[in-house]
Amino acid sequence: YTFGPTFRAENSNTSRHLAEFWMVEPEVAFAELDDVAKLAEDMLKYVFKAVLEERRDDLEFFAQRIDKQAITRLEQFVSSDFAQVDYTDAIQILLDSG
Repeated sequence: YTFGPTFRAENSNTSRHLAEFWMVEPEVAFAELDDVAKLAEDMLKYVFKAVLEERRDDLEFFAQRIDKQAITRLEQFVSSDFAQVDYTDAIQILLDSG
């Protein structure tokens, strides 16, 4: 993984674009898209599981004050597989949603 700051030199002065941000970027040689997607899924699950195990007190604080379902959602996220949708189906889902 590469983890570091990213800077955009484009003129995007909107609330939806950041000029700079931190990014985690998996880098894999001789891999297909499915391999990289699985790597990203595994990384996210690893991080969320570690937070659930090592910083549960912080999550409970957050759940009490901000989002009561945060812990439940993270636990479900860690224990389930990501859905995979091909491009054509994704476009159809977007069109159907309005």
